[in-house]
Amino acid sequence: MFKLKMNSHQKKRATSLVRKGIATLTLASFFTCSLFMGTGEMPKSAYAADSSTTSFTRFAGETRYETAVEISSNNWTNASSVVLTRGDAFPDALAGAVLANSAVVGGGPLLLTESNRLRPEVLQEIQRLNASSVFILGGTGAISASVENALKANGLTTYRIQGNDRYETAANISTTSVESSTRAFLASGKVFADALSISSYAAANGIPLLLTDTQKVPTATLNALQKLGVTEITLIGGESAISASAANQLKTAGYTVSRLSDLDRYKTNVAILKGLPFNMDKMIIATGSSFPDALAGSVLAARNNNPILLVPKDENALLNTPTTAYLGTNRASVNNFFFLGGFDVISTAIQNIVRIGSTSSKISLQFWTGYGVKSEYERLLTYVPDSFADYIDILVPNFAGGLQDDGSFAYRFSTAETPTYLVSLGHSKNVQVLPLVMVDGELGNNMLSDPAKRNKFVTSAVKMIQETNADGIDVDFEILDDDLEEEVTDLLAQLYSTLHPQGKMVIASVMSKTSDAQTWYAEFNYHDMAQYADYLQIMSYDYSTSNPGPIAPVDWVRKVMSYAVTKVPSEKILMGIPYYGRDWRVNNTGDGWVISQTFGWTIAKKTAAEAGATITRANTLTDPIGVPTFTYVDENNRKHSCYFDDRLSWGVKLDLVNEFDLGGIAGWSMGSVNDVSAPELYPLLKERIQ
Repeated sequence: MFKLKMNSHQKKRATSLVRKGIATLTLASFFTCSLFMGTGEMPKSAYAADSSTTSFTRFAGETRYETAVEISSNNWTNASSVVLTRGDAFPDALAGAVLANSAVVGGGPLLLTESNRLRPEVLQEIQRLNASSVFILGGTGAISASVENALKANGLTTYRIQGNDRYETAANISTTSVESSTRAFLASGKVFADALSISSYAAANGIPLLLTDTQKVPTATLNALQKLGVTEITLIGGESAISASAANQLKTAGYTVSRLSDLDRYKTNVAILKGLPFNMDKMIIATGSSFPDALAGSVLAARNNNPILLVPKDENALLNTPTTAYLGTNRASVNNFFFLGGFDVISTAIQNIVRIGSTSSKISLQFWTGYGVKSEYERLLTYVPDSFADYIDILVPNFAGGLQDDGSFAYRFSTAETPTYLVSLGHSKNVQVLPLVMVDGELGNNMLSDPAKRNKFVTSAVKMIQETNADGIDVDFEILDDDLEEEVTDLLAQLYSTLHPQGKMVIASVMSKTSDAQTWYAEFNYHDMAQYADYLQIMSYDYSTSNPGPIAPVDWVRKVMSYAVTKVPSEKILMGIPYYGRDWRVNNTGDGWVISQTFGWTIAKKTAAEAGATITRANTLTDPIGVPTFTYVDENNRKHSCYFDDRLSWGVKLDLVNEFDLGGIAGWSMGSVNDVSAPELYPLLKERIQ
């Protein structure tokens, strides 16, 4: 075997150059694959059908106003009327779903706006719906006359429903929405969760929803009950919301009174959902910690009498609760889950609990390597099965450009238009999207060494995330000076403190280490870096670069993970999985090796077949499965030695995720996956990771 001797820095630099070479060679292999597939249209999926019939969809905007617009635009093609309420306070709006779903409005959506300004995206949505009228909830203190005038100036007829207080406003909304009803729901006017829990059922069934004070039922509410002809009242919430004295007041007045409640808003929500008949084909998931998303979503739920399930922001507060028990009982009956709000509102962990009942679902991060070609990014997604979120949780596109001299970076594209589209495309698959930014070489060293340039880097990251609506950033730390350990951590700390308050994630991708004694990659202090990252993605591949050998032999990967878990909480570690292999050939002088091509599983097998080579497996006593390998001699009589991975060797490495209880995996990269290898890879990810 030929060996090329290098010192530690040379070895690091060579590894970096090889990894950078992967980009070009892998992209070249895409086009090679395309030739074999013909010139027709790419298939949408390598799968005829997926075994799962349940879909998971997220409606989210950058603000509560945009989220309400997203709910509307994705579920209403047109509406003659809409309901408009302020987005920063809930009292006037709690009965709004009953109005929106009534014959008066005609089943139009509920939109939010600022008190003193008609937001342009809201007006645009009203116009898209071709609505002719707008029902405004609350007086001019809630939605100003200037907002109403702006609506009128755009040719819309307005109807304002208001009262002297929140109770009278709710009463007037109810008597406008419902002509008569023997039954009514009564919720607290001081908190929003109970009213929102019942709102979709009330709206779907034309039952008025009225509000009360804690200790005494207001006169306006009593008058509305009488006007509507109500005889039976269901109180929503416990006695801390509606006291026993208020209940007795109603009983004394001759009403039949019952109560749906439990110890807190989430348990009360479940008590309502269990106590009333809902159509379970769809379920709306909204946060219970704020009102706007559930308010806008209540009208969507009302259209088919679907339940709204409220969830907390903290996944630990959701586990082993009546909410998870309710999901466990009903999950199989639901065909469509709709999540309202971004990942900062309903996290991936919460989403996993809804999907599978546990946060133990490991993260599947996939590097989305289109290298600045829009059609390539689109093509790579066609190979993922239809139930996308069963296979991938985070997409990491490489649409960011390289570092500049001042520490800033921009896009591979000329504008933010295509990156914004790609983030939106990822979000449409119900996954998070974090752009990849490389910090490497002299430009990386210079940026890290200069606080002003680090500030430029952070500013660029914030700008890119805001422009594209991305969910955070993945910083790919490659080959850097050994003495920059403190600066690497400082950059992460600055990113973390800037982005986390905005609900954005920070992932750090780092080179592999097996011990503290390792003399290269000293700049990467796993322990310190993990303090300022949601995940530490360890690039546990590229074991063999200068000489032929496995890309990620499992014995070595196990050593990397064994070391990593002594420095980092295991749940924060994402283990790198290579989807690529390499073809080495003897160099021109015959005393070493050079990389002839980098290929995915499909091209590796095709290369072997064309060369008439036999694929065997390179295994060891501790890795009896091993990895596929073959040798051949090319037309110039030069020897080649090839190594790659397949379903068996991927499976052995994926087993390490459970062995070390890791947070998940990071696959490098989707660019090495096509219609032939996808059916081998993605079901394996679902089986072992999800």
